[in-house]
Amino acid sequence: MNVLVIPIKPVFAYRIFTGRKKYDLRKLSKNGVPVKTGDRAVLYVTGSVKAFMGEYTVGNVIVGTPEYIVKTLLRSPGSGVGEEDFNYIKGAERALAMEVLMPVVYRKPVDMRDVLRIFPDYRPPLGIQKLDEYEPVVVLVFNKARGLTAQPRA
Repeated sequence: MNVLVIPIKPVFAYRIFTGRKKYDLRKLSKNGVPVKTGDRAVLYVTGSVKAFMGEYTVGNVIVGTPEYIVKTLLRSPGSGVGEEDFNYIKGAERALAMEVLMPVVYRKPVDMRDVLRIFPDYRPPLGIQKLDEYEPVVVLVFNKARGLTAQPRA
């Protein structure tokens, strides 16, 4: 299992954590991080929040052109994605849609300033960042935040 740290705008994080958004869409670069079913996606909420707010388990993974992603998700009622999401991947050579399973909101969000006090060299991701499940930031920060949280919603 990979641990993926993913930047996300507050509005999209809210939709994921409330169960409205069932797929997380991303642009893929040629050297993009491989994403697999079962990966753990930790969400770094950007903007004025600047905190790790929760996570989800990656379900079905769809990779293709933005047009293919849009057509596939439009056939899936209740995907929770719309025009705003599709505009984000528009124009990319390849795109990715990750099904959101078992979203968890951390009881206490982990502020980036707190992470930097412990790991001064850590940088928040600009795209999908892959970490090993045994890396110190995962063990000491993300696992602890997850452990303080109620069970994930199915």
